[in-house]
Amino acid sequence: MKKRYYLAAAVCFVLLSLGHSVKADAAQIQAVEQAKGHVVKGTVLDEQGQPIIGATVMQKGTKKATVTDLDGHFTLSDVTGPVVVSYIGYKDQVIKTTGENITVNLKEDAGLLDEVVVTGYGTQKKASLTSAITQIKGDDVYKDRGVTNMAVALQGEVPGLTVTRSSTRPGQEGAAMAIRGDISVNGSASPLIIIDGIVGSMDEFNSINGDDIDNISVLKDASAAIYGSRAAAGVILVTTKRGKQGKAQIKYDGSISRTINGIQPPITTNREWLDMFYEAQYNDAAALTGLTDPDAIKQKINWWIFNSDWFSGPTADPNDIDPETGQPRIYRGESLFNALREGKTLTLNINQYVHRYAPDTYIMDYLYGQATSQKHNLSISGADAKFGYRLSLGYENAKSQLKPAYDGQKKWSARFNGDYQATDRLKLQTNISFEKRSVQSPSTDVGAGSYDPWLWPVYNQYGQPYDTFSGQRNPIGGLTEGGTAKWQLSTLRASLRGDYDLGFITKGLSVNGTAAFKRVEKNVSTTKLPIKYYDWVGTQYGQTRNAPGSMSETFDRWDNLTFEALVNYNRTFAEKHRVMAMAGMTAEEETNKAISASRNKGEIFEGSGLKDLNVFNSGDDNGAGGGQYSYGLVSFLSRCNYSYNDTYSLEMLFRRDGSSKLAKSQRWKNFYSVSGYWRLTGEKWIRDVKWLNDLKVRYNYGKTGSVNGIGNYERFAGVSTGSEIFGVTPAKQTTLWVSGMTSDNRTWETINSHNIGMDFTVLNNRLSGSFDYFIKTNSDMFISVDYPAVLGATAPKVNDGKFRARGWELAVNWKDHVGDLKYYAGFNLSDAWSKVLKLTDNNNVPNPGINSNRLVGKPRNAIYVYQTDGIFQTQEEVDAYYEMYYWNADHTGPKSGNILPVPSKSATNTLRPGARRLVDVNGDGKITKDDLYYAGDTAPRMTFGIKAGLEWKGIDFSVFFQGVGKQRILRSGVLYAPWVCNYFMQNSTFVGKMWSPEHTDAKYCIASRDQNFNKFNYENKDVSVQNNRYIRLKSLVLGYTLPKSWVSKATLENVRIYFSGEDLWEWTRVKDGYDPEYGENSNNTFPFSRLLTFGINVTF
Repeated sequence: MKKRYYLAAAVCFVLLSLGHSVKADAAQIQAVEQAKGHVVKGTVLDEQGQPIIGATVMQKGTKKATVTDLDGHFTLSDVTGPVVVSYIGYKDQVIKTTGENITVNLKEDAGLLDEVVVTGYGTQKKASLTSAITQIKGDDVYKDRGVTNMAVALQGEVPGLTVTRSSTRPGQEGAAMAIRGDISVNGSASPLIIIDGIVGSMDEFNSINGDDIDNISVLKDASAAIYGSRAAAGVILVTTKRGKQGKAQIKYDGSISRTINGIQPPITTNREWLDMFYEAQYNDAAALTGLTDPDAIKQKINWWIFNSDWFSGPTADPNDIDPETGQPRIYRGESLFNALREGKTLTLNINQYVHRYAPDTYIMDYLYGQATSQKHNLSISGADAKFGYRLSLGYENAKSQLKPAYDGQKKWSARFNGDYQATDRLKLQTNISFEKRSVQSPSTDVGAGSYDPWLWPVYNQYGQPYDTFSGQRNPIGGLTEGGTAKWQLSTLRASLRGDYDLGFITKGLSVNGTAAFKRVEKNVSTTKLPIKYYDWVGTQYGQTRNAPGSMSETFDRWDNLTFEALVNYNRTFAEKHRVMAMAGMTAEEETNKAISASRNKGEIFEGSGLKDLNVFNSGDDNGAGGGQYSYGLVSFLSRCNYSYNDTYSLEMLFRRDGSSKLAKSQRWKNFYSVSGYWRLTGEKWIRDVKWLNDLKVRYNYGKTGSVNGIGNYERFAGVSTGSEIFGVTPAKQTTLWVSGMTSDNRTWETINSHNIGMDFTVLNNRLSGSFDYFIKTNSDMFISVDYPAVLGATAPKVNDGKFRARGWELAVNWKDHVGDLKYYAGFNLSDAWSKVLKLTDNNNVPNPGINSNRLVGKPRNAIYVYQTDGIFQTQEEVDAYYEMYYWNADHTGPKSGNILPVPSKSATNTLRPGARRLVDVNGDGKITKDDLYYAGDTAPRMTFGIKAGLEWKGIDFSVFFQGVGKQRILRSGVLYAPWVCNYFMQNSTFVGKMWSPEHTDAKYCIASRDQNFNKFNYENKDVSVQNNRYIRLKSLVLGYTLPKSWVSKATLENVRIYFSGEDLWEWTRVKDGYDPEYGENSNNTFPFSRLLTFGINVTF
């Protein structure tokens, strides 16, 4: 009876999925049944003989179809050819007969469970994993996307992997990755990156051609222990594509992208700035004078630069005559302000210069606009029984939306992956790749433009950079004439691997060895060239900026040698007992050489455009530097896995690392992991639950290590030199001293990790998912210890800190089809939070703002601010507040620790109507530092990704959303609040929303140009803490594959055209106008961008 209920529920689900199309199909099938022709009748069963409900039965190559009923029965009329029976989670079966009473037994398609996952030093089937390892296919992340940063493309794709950025500028994204949060107060929580078996860096990862990536595996728990002392923050394994069995295929993928502005920083227009200026100056005049009559207050306004001899004067327009004097009209103070407020263009003779005012100029329109980028990838691949190959070439040129000068990156890549089956037992593999990445931008004024209201033209009448404000501020001049900064990274990788089957000794035994070489070269070249600014008629104004000019170059080269030898054993006994074992060793050596040089006397041939040290003048201030280092790491490792009937499994990992960085007594350290799973669906008592295809619970415990905070020569003390004057005859003498002490007791930070998880697939493998909960504890964290200055040297850090992170991850995916329509949907959600548990010699007293790595019981970056309680409405409220919280008992001064401004009846930096009221949080009757309260963590939490897509008759569509559900940021810089810096543009968010006697319900305080008053109202206050929750349409792709009947005429195998978009839309709780990924600082004017791409995929 229960079985019937399950079957009925499944039928309802299928009918809901089919929707109106099922009704149409039913009507069509009824019509077909009435037509003449052969009739096929039968039953569709699974491998256990149970009926499959909703299976599709369709004549091959036609639209004639039906679906099975509650008992798995079907009837298909007018059949003239083979019939295909299909159902999600099962392999399609073709029926060639046209008889009746056919029984079709579908076999499960265990694609989800049989998927091979790359793990540390090997591969395993997904169904056999005992640990929290997530693998994602490269094409699922990078195919058809215009994004050029490999790390940024992973945002939201993998639960537990948090990717952040601070910009969308190609090559300057500021991307960072973290797996399951922080693990220490030392350094960043960047994971170890392994690219085709060779250790890599974030820069190297971002240099890879995304079209070359086959898959990315993320090791999130103690399964990373197989990588030992560098795996505390998790491991990312990148595997590139290889040739697949079959004929040679030539593929070309090309695209053109258009970069447009996304969320732009909320910078005022000139008109908005002038309105904010007048409002603030008017309020300050009233506060300073105590006047209440508007006309009287207006007479006391300080007009600032508008009343200065450097910025005001008579007009140069002969038609603009003052009727009272008969002389050229003089624009000064209020008259100049009003003229600019009205948008008048003015030409004034001021001292020996001709000034030009153009108040309708909006500097942002000159700085940022649109840009065109392009990508091209060509590959040829194939394989037969002996030889497999894949050769690829890639090129891209991605530009930001900076208009005056080139700002972007170019990437070139070439890769050859080959496989050769030399004998029946010997197989050779090689990976050879070269990648070059070049990032170029102006060396001056990138992100500038927030200085001052730009009330002037950008260029004078001769096209020269105009600036009569200071001769330094016009960013256009800096961007076009100030020089360039060029950063180049070249990476060569080459590896050879041999696998030898020792099955003649015992079945399942093999050995493999790998030798790999990597060379990375980084060149940074920066030129600073003289910049001249001019008045309206071409007279140079002010001193030449960057004079006389300079050039600096740095060169770094890293060489890495890696050797690996492993013995593997994989065998199944009695069809139920599977044993997998691995043991071996690895050795790695890395050397670095750095050289730097500079010349600072300007160009020999000014304006030549040549960029080399030899074309810059030499002088007595030339710079030169350099250095080198080397370190080695030797490791012994092993893995042993046993499983019984795919129902129970136990796995143990072990690694012993020896590092040259540490003293001999602390050089070696052991790391390990123990994990296992229990597949409940392997038990007899649960096999009758037909909707449950797979259910597995797993647990992992282990220790990993971290070397953050340890230098390459940790075992040696630092020595410094200098000079002092001493002696019988005082003279300068060379001195030598120990600047840094060392310790033989220091060793790796050790992270203890627990992970419990569950994997499931249900409803014939259509719905799958996983859940994990983890705890990571760093019990040997490096911390600094303060000693008296008389020690005379910096004391070494000690392993005496403690840090903990915990969290959870959830991923759910659905995949199904309705006739020709295939569709999928899924989401992942994860959270990780951390806490400092122990710091030596820590007073644990918070400071206002962001407290980094200093508070026990709080995360790494804890925000502490003052709580506010509305805005003062009257002077009586202000006086009562001062009486309660400011004055001491005898009214002779403030209470101890007071932070309130001094009371005054004629000052701007004092509490007054329109100012904020702070809360006495601890109730001690005064406002002090003790009233700070915890306002949140700057780390992103509750990160998520939502993905959906469909395919239908050559049309494909996919959409991907990414976001953060919980994060706090404390805005800083110069635009987080009104007038915290007077000589900057302002944040337009505050325009018209500040308190006044006529607008008492305003959200923001009274306008003032007193910087200290504004800082009191906003700096480190709860109103400046932003809720950084957001969801972003990260990617959208719409494609169409041309019918094969069309493309075959052109001797092509496949042609697909597509449109894709990046960062097309977002919703956010950020209230001050900035993009949610912008970061805390508000100084940079560079907007976030959106990317529109059109492309084509051609297979020959």
